Amino acid sequence: MTNNPQSRSLFVVGDDAQSIYGFRGSKIELILGFDKLYPNTKEIILNKNYRSTQPILDLAEKILTHNKSQKQKNLHTDNQNNLQVKYYNAFNEKAEAEFIIKKIISLYAKQENSNDISYNQDTEIDSNSTLRFESSDDISNDSIGSMFDSFLDATNISKFDIGQKLWGSKQDNSYNPNQWQIPTTDWSQIKELDNVAVLYRTHSQSRAIEETLIKNRVPYRLVSGTRFLDRKEVRDVLAILRYISNGQDRLAFSRFLPLIIDGVGPKTLEKIEVWLTDSDYPLPPKYQSLILEMLSSIQEAWTHHDSIIDLTKELLESLGYNKYLKNEYPTKDEFIARNENISEIYSLMLPFDQNSELDLVSRLREFLSQILLMSNAETKEGNDNLPKVNLLTLHQSKGLEYETVFLVGCEDGLLPHQNSFNEDGGIEEEVRLAYVGVTRAKVNLFLSNAQSRIQFGQIKSNPVSRIFRPFLDTHTKREFIPRY
Repeated sequence: MTNNPQSRSLFVVGDDAQSIYGFRGSKIELILGFDKLYPNTKEIILNKNYRSTQPILDLAEKILTHNKSQKQKNLHTDNQNNLQVKYYNAFNEKAEAEFIIKKIISLYAKQENSNDISYNQDTEIDSNSTLRFESSDDISNDSIGSMFDSFLDATNISKFDIGQKLWGSKQDNSYNPNQWQIPTTDWSQIKELDNVAVLYRTHSQSRAIEETLIKNRVPYRLVSGTRFLDRKEVRDVLAILRYISNGQDRLAFSRFLPLIIDGVGPKTLEKIEVWLTDSDYPLPPKYQSLILEMLSSIQEAWTHHDSIIDLTKELLESLGYNKYLKNEYPTKDEFIARNENISEIYSLMLPFDQNSELDLVSRLREFLSQILLMSNAETKEGNDNLPKVNLLTLHQSKGLEYETVFLVGCEDGLLPHQNSFNEDGGIEEEVRLAYVGVTRAKVNLFLSNAQSRIQFGQIKSNPVSRIFRPFLDTHTKREFIPRY
């Protein structure tokens, strides 16, 4: 705007398709209704794209058709690369993460006998058995997506029964981790890793991906984020578990006690630790009572549960950690994000709870040993300057670009996020978020979902994302795993 008070010159740049921060107060109406606020506005559509290929842009525009209120752009590019967008229907979240590694190898690793690479023909979907996804102009009329409300509260869903209904009869149910070994790879020789990104809707989704990358020694970085095991609430919960497994673990005790008992500073904590070994030590009665109450809650939880998931849930409630978390993170989105990270701890626990040969003490110790191994592996993998795969949320990806993008968790409940179903304009913003994710890719774009995944310590089967489902057969090509 000029300094002349008579001038009405105002130049504004914006993209309604990338309005993804409604939870921070941004209003898409400021863009969509700008010409009504300023009737003499001249609008210039910048529809030439210099980043992505045309198939990526075509899918991005199709995604936006879900939103009736938008500014049409008809994106095009001079890029002659017509490589198709790929879509992979994984067996579970582990297979989804392994698919990422295998595709990186097939794209970038130098194979000595590249002609010997074969493919799992069982996982290729032929045209006769593929479930056809019908196009829909109105996302709210999605009949399969409407079933999702019942999934959110489900506790035990058969991933095979529901999978047959949602994906058709021919699926990758033959997934066998022993059969699909990832080939040994010298990751230091793959310089392109810096230009590979894995995008997901929520921070908690990184847990399964990090675990698989660490296991296979794939170097990675969290962009503007914290590794799963280093997240505060994760460390808090693990400290509680370490203490109840080993009452002599003073480091764990000193971490969580000040969170659940008000007024416990370094000096009071030191007095409490002395009192625990010498009951004659003059600790104020107030703290004696609170400590005895805490120990009683721990003992009661031990007697009531034979599952470390249920044990942990009761401890977080009875010790007051849930109350602390709510007070520490009063905003809805932040509180939900912290709880989702804790829920991923339950997902790590589930395989140990399923081992009927172990008692509760053994399960807990085995679980904590596994966590220690993961933590040590994280530290080892993080101490080098190798090129790394980028892990980041869709919100963090805005403004960035990568040659190869894996957009994971394309499922109702993840993308779109389950909270968006009950929020005014929530689905529309999730559509724009998906658009942002798709358009981060320059050349290679891979979408994926899992037929089942462990969420909140339970096996869940989520429908394929209603955002992408109508366009999978027309704007993507089904992908299957290379076998080496």
